[in-house]
This record gives sequence, C-alpha cells and structure tokens, in this order.
Amino acid sequence: MALLIARSRPRPEPPPAPASTLPAISGEEWRGIYGEGRKIGYAHRVRSPTADGFAIAAESAIELRLMGAAQSVRTRWNADTDRALRLRGFDFRLRSGTIDVSMSGAVRGDRLEVNSDALGALSIELPPSGSITLSETLQDVLAHETLEPGRTLRYALFDPLSAAPASVSLTVGPLERVVLPSGVRFAHRVDEEFQGSRFRLWVEPGVGVIREEGPLGLTIVRETDGRAALAGLEPGAGIDLASAAAIPVARVIGAPRSTRRLRLRISDAPADHPLSFPPRQRRSGTELLLEREDPATFRSFPLPNREARFADDLRATPFLQTGDARVGGAAREALGGEGDAARAAQKLLLWVYRSLAKVPTVSVPNALQVLEQRRGDCNEHAVLYAALARAAGLPARIASGAVYMPGEGGAAGAFYYHAWNEVWLGEWVAVDPTFGQFPADATHVKLAEGGPDKDVALLGMIGRLRLEVEDAS
Repeated sequence: MALLIARSRPRPEPPPAPASTLPAISGEEWRGIYGEGRKIGYAHRVRSPTADGFAIAAESAIELRLMGAAQSVRTRWNADTDRALRLRGFDFRLRSGTIDVSMSGAVRGDRLEVNSDALGALSIELPPSGSITLSETLQDVLAHETLEPGRTLRYALFDPLSAAPASVSLTVGPLERVVLPSGVRFAHRVDEEFQGSRFRLWVEPGVGVIREEGPLGLTIVRETDGRAALAGLEPGAGIDLASAAAIPVARVIGAPRSTRRLRLRISDAPADHPLSFPPRQRRSGTELLLEREDPATFRSFPLPNREARFADDLRATPFLQTGDARVGGAAREALGGEGDAARAAQKLLLWVYRSLAKVPTVSVPNALQVLEQRRGDCNEHAVLYAALARAAGLPARIASGAVYMPGEGGAAGAFYYHAWNEVWLGEWVAVDPTFGQFPADATHVKLAEGGPDKDVALLGMIGRLRLEVEDAS
C-alpha cells in the first residue's frame, strides 16, 4: 500500500531532460484511488515553479480495512527540486489512527540527511548519479522521456525506510487505449518491476502517468479535477489488506497452534528467493518442510550475551531503540532480575503478549512508539520484543512471512502475512509474542528477516506465492 500510494524514487539513468526542456509552469493533478472496483480514496498533487526549480506538494487519503478494522490513512509530501527535478529536500507525513509519522530530508553533498520524529537521524549515501527525485517528480520526468516500445528505463528506487536505494526497471510497451473517468486516452503501457513485485503504468507522452495498477487490487487513475476525484467515495468500502494479501489453501490444518511438523507444496515463488532457513525451514524443489524447535535442545546461558558474533542481533537500530533508558527500564521490569537466557526469553514474551492490546494497525512501528501506546498487531509486538530482548543482552531478530489461520465454520483457512521473532538459545528459536508462543508453531512460514525496513522483501511474494498443505502433524 505504501509503495503504491506514497512511493519515492531517485531519478533515472541516464539523467532527465535538460532543464531548458522542462516547462516552468504550474501543474495540478487529481487522482482517484480504487480497490476491487470501488473508489476508496484520492490523491492530489501540485507542481509550482520557484526561482531556480520546482516546489511539489502532494497528498493522499485512502480508506482501508485490516482484519476487519477500518483504517483511514493520510499521506502528505512537500519537495523542493532544481530545474532538472533533482531533489534538494522533502518533508513527509503519514497518519493512520493514532499513528503519526513525520520525516524530512535534505541533500548535502553526496548524502541524503534524513530526520524523523520516530526514528531519529539517518544518513543515506546517494546513488552514483549523485541525485535523487521523488515519485511525484518521476511523473514529470516520464512525461518528457522518449517512450519507445521495447526501451527499458532503469532506476535506483529510494524508499525512506531503507538504508540504500534498490534496483527498479520500467519496460515501455505499445500505445494502448485507456478508458478513464474523464474519457478515452492513448498511453504507453509501462511494466515496472521492483523487489520481485510488478506494477503496471500507463504513460501518456507529454502528460505523464494516467493510470497505475499494483498489488492487492489497488488502482490509481487520473481524474479531471478535485470534484471528480472526491465524488463516489464509499465509506467503509476499503479493501481488507490482510485478506487481499492472504494465501488460501484447500486443506484444513486441524490444530495450527499445536502443529510441530508441516509439509507444504509451493508454487509461483520468485526465482531468486530461497525460502530455506535451516534447520527449522528447509526447501527441496517444490516442497517446503517446517519443524518446530524442540525445547529439550535449547542451551541457555547467563545474560547479557556479549559475543562479537551476535553484534548485529544486539545493537540498536532506528526501529529498535535498545539503548534508550525507557526500553531498558521496560526490559528490567519484565524480567524482574531474571538472568537466565531461556527463562528471560519466556518472561519477555509473556510480558509483551499481556501488555499490548491486539489492535490491527497500518503503521511503520518502532519500539518506543509501541512502548508508549501499548497497542498494535504482529508488527508492533515483534518490534517491541526484539528491542526488549536486545536491551537485556539476549540476541534477537524479527522474522516476517505468513502464518496459517483457520477459516470460519470449518473452512480451510489461509496463510496471512505475519511477523514474529527469533532468539538465540544455542540455536535460533522462533517465538511469537502476538500468539504468546514459545516456541512458535510450525505453520509460521518465514520469508524475510529484519525490521520494518526489510519488509520490502515481501513485495515480490504478495499476490504471487501459492502454498498447499501436504501434511501436518
């Protein structure tokens, strides 16, 4: 959802058209956002000339649901660029329920210096081209590109949640007839691939993107004006993100939370994703075997663990503020003086499980924010648990992937995207603070590893990966 509605990208290679070819005129654009054929939001964008460049302001509003709970998501961008649309600075804000995330950045030399109220200061190295632009300015760049069928435009996409740009490519297709609410237009189909996920754009020469389709059934189309963009919004019509991204299966898993061994048949997985995380999760061809860890094999140790090999699994990150006094205080409160790693891992898990209200949330969580609000879904639980464990000197990390949830009335159910944790007890052990599981059951299918900034790795799976249950015990 974030990538489709509020994506940010650096400029393409080769560089955009010379400044003299870019018209120094104001431009306003309205778009309607649709989910499963119903209007669920809008986006508004204005580009205005400045003395030596452009000022770009953009906002979006979208109504979503997450596990049945209504979510109103608002985003706002302000960007300053030079005449060639090279980024000089930006401000970004995302609001969803009680979540309010703000971020700003400025280009200084060969780095993008970013500040966030939630994540603190970040310094990101610019791509070799030395300049970046946002998705809002990419539309202007594409409008002035020579769009020839078969041509591939390559970008290094910058996501504010990531530490480095990632590769993205756009392949230009033929002119196609596009039906918009405002009438029929002709535009080049452009196929975009990013992190294994596929988007499709329609770009009208000299105008820019007039239609965009992405994962989860979301579509954005250009409208004639603000009245048209706001017309037809259906309260409560937002698609359910969790259901749209779920992987249905034909066979029921009778007792999923007690499952120790699971054998799955996989298909349509991205070729570059191994899906194998031994010893718990092993892939052989199209078969995926998962086995829950045996507590009898765990090896405990005194806390804190200071081994150099676990430095990455003990350090603080922008999302896991392990060194903050408030996080350390919560860890001490939860442990009550416990210094044995295995018992500490369990005590921390039960503390997080009991302390957080189980509330579906569209957010980019960090440990301090979760500690203050004491609510959230699996992402909030996993972020807080990892931070508390690391503060106690227990190596911990975040795993994300899918977990099986049974259907209603005996239906087969589906695998839903989910986040949990892993702690080191002589081996990496999966634990789930959302479910209160130590260790986590074998229906947890790991697809990625790391904090919220690594969840982009799931993009290539959404809407593509298929799982079928072969055996569960």
